[in-house]
Amino acid sequence: MVCTGFEQLGRTVLSADQLAREVMDRDGLVRSRLLRLFGENAYTPDGVLDRKFVAARAFGEPGVKKKLDAIVHPAVFREIDRRIVQLPTEKRLPYVLIEAALIYESGLDKELDYVIVVEAEEETRIRRVMERDGCSREDVLRRIAAQMPADTKVNRADFVIRNESDSRQIIPKVRFIDHLLRQILESGRPRKGRKSKR
Repeated sequence: MVCTGFEQLGRTVLSADQLAREVMDRDGLVRSRLLRLFGENAYTPDGVLDRKFVAARAFGEPGVKKKLDAIVHPAVFREIDRRIVQLPTEKRLPYVLIEAALIYESGLDKELDYVIVVEAEEETRIRRVMERDGCSREDVLRRIAAQMPADTKVNRADFVIRNESDSRQIIPKVRFIDHLLRQILESGRPRKGRKSKR
């Protein structure tokens, strides 16, 4: 909902999670490394990553998740850079947003100018992920346990959007942050990273 709001303002949004899926399915080097890590069962007969199988192993075995992240995150960073460079100038301005669930865990925050954290109560987040991904509550709880605590992310963020409610309350928040970002960028104030964020 938040990213849709920024897109409605004409901002380009790149989804790191979507790019990760594409990289794991199409990048030959990433595929070969994932096959070495997970075995032949990592991919379906159609050549698509078996995400449930990989997630069960990764979230069930912390050492495996660390190895998975070391394979996928650098490849996703490279793909983000490649996509941004390919954008026409008007699509890069005034900024590009990178949507990612693991901004801090992956180290992506160090590459970004600002970070927006979208916050909701844990039960709300659990329900939304279950509805979105069709997974069990236990699966979602394993994912949450593998991530940085939500309050830590909030404390580290440059901007926070609370998303407990409907879109009518989200859009004004998005417009306000967009206004602030444009003012910051127009002022020429130094930024933290190389890109811009979510």
